Amino acid sequence: MLFALWKRIVLGLSIAAPVGPIGIRCIRRTIALSRLHGFLSGLGAATADALYGFAAGFGLTLVMNMLLEQKLWLQAAGGIFLCYLGVRTILANPASGPAKA
Repeated sequence: MLFALWKRIVLGLSIAAPVGPIGIRCIRRTIALSRLHGFLSGLGAATADALYGFAAGFGLTLVMNMLLEQKLWLQAAGGIFLCYLGVRTILANPASGPAKA
């Protein structure tokens, strides 16, 4: 039971901490300078990731609000397009034979 828990912890850490260019930079600064420099580099990278996440989240909120304001027009355009596809499907000539592979 305890072994399975440790396996899952190691797997989770290996997925959660991928070694990309920023991770390598933090490791290099830790080895070359000190633990404090490595920690501060990691803290800076985490802060940048958090800022990117906030920007993406708030940007998505703005886009979602804009789409919700235009809900009626988007539904009308989608309905008209679906009617167009339906009419085009009805008026299309049926296939004369099976499709060639």
